[in-house]
Amino acid sequence: MINDVQLKLNKSYFQIDTVIIYQREIYLIDVKNFEGDFYYDADGHLKKGNREIKNPLNQLERCENLFRQLLQNYGYKYHVESYLVHINPEFTLYQAPQNDHVIFPTQIKKFMRKLDKPSSRLNESHEKLAELLISLDQDEFPFAEFPSYDYTHLQKGILSPSCHTLSTSLEGNKIVCGLCRHEEYIDSAVLRSVRELVMLFPGIKITTNLVSEWCNEMVSKKTIRRILLQNYIAKGNTLGRYFE
Repeated sequence: MINDVQLKLNKSYFQIDTVIIYQREIYLIDVKNFEGDFYYDADGHLKKGNREIKNPLNQLERCENLFRQLLQNYGYKYHVESYLVHINPEFTLYQAPQNDHVIFPTQIKKFMRKLDKPSSRLNESHEKLAELLISLDQDEFPFAEFPSYDYTHLQKGILSPSCHTLSTSLEGNKIVCGLCRHEEYIDSAVLRSVRELVMLFPGIKITTNLVSEWCNEMVSKKTIRRILLQNYIAKGNTLGRYFE
């Protein structure tokens, strides 16, 4: 079993939560922690309320296709199956099409028994495949291969580190995602947002106003100023102050 592997085929990147290697087959597992009521509309779009959500099934199908091609490129022939596993017991999906590869919270125990069934007599070939996948794991996306973008046109807000959406809001002293319910203390979320800015725009001067705008004014400037003063070195006078 290999967890959280990020692979590259040609110029396409894809991430898999868990890869399980059996004797003749490989299972790809994508885990989601969505919370709340979701549904498919008449056009087959996945939605929560009036908001359309990127369909994880489409992403999983893409990962499976790329993974198969990757195996073929290295001369491996395995039967590959992929599964989308919803782990949050407070997740409900209405009008869902029948799909045996989508596992709901009430089906997880049964699915775990399924994972125990296939013959798993592994040999040196399986070990070499596992070592290959680990060696191909990409630590990060090369910056040069990011699509072109500019600050003005990027959507602002605090990104959920769990489901990677901007469905977050301030609740007390935490930033909470309304989609996956991930919680993060304000200081941690703001510092992570600052790191995003520095990564996306090398050399940019970090100011209280800039971070406030980048976080879509979700956190007060007073709080942002405190966090920056505690974690960075202030440069310049009061009017032109920035942080390094």
